[in-house]
Amino acid sequence: MKTLLAWFDRVMRLDEVVASLALFALFAVAISNIFMRYLFDSPLAWTEEILQMLMVWATFLGASALVRRNEHVLISLFSDKLPPKLAHWNDQIFNTGVVLISALIMLYWGAKLLPFSAYRSTPMLNIPFYWIHLAIPVSAGLMAYHSLVRLFVKP
Repeated sequence: MKTLLAWFDRVMRLDEVVASLALFALFAVAISNIFMRYLFDSPLAWTEEILQMLMVWATFLGASALVRRNEHVLISLFSDKLPPKLAHWNDQIFNTGVVLISALIMLYWGAKLLPFSAYRSTPMLNIPFYWIHLAIPVSAGLMAYHSLVRLFVKP
């Protein structure tokens, strides 16, 4: 069981890899559009839609990776003043719990958004907004998983 959990945890680290790849692709597409616009006076019309999709996926998957690494935004002013044992429980209950509840709310509303997103598409490339908005529930599910692991598995 422990090897299965370790394998699953390794697979769940793909959010950081995919977010990094999306960020690199975002940079490459933006630079190529700059070169095409200013060197060849022929801008690429489709780059705005691709940049939008890459930015959304990089942002949401990056947020999931930050939750896994416990590097997300948190307020530690109160925890810093507590004794170490109480500070640990404060972090577990409030910081991890708030992230978990937020992720579950994001998962619910993100999943409710998807059926409406399938009917709209981007104007130039006709990519359904479903593929852009899918980043919300995917990221929220990963955040919920990482929070549950932090809450129940890791000490």
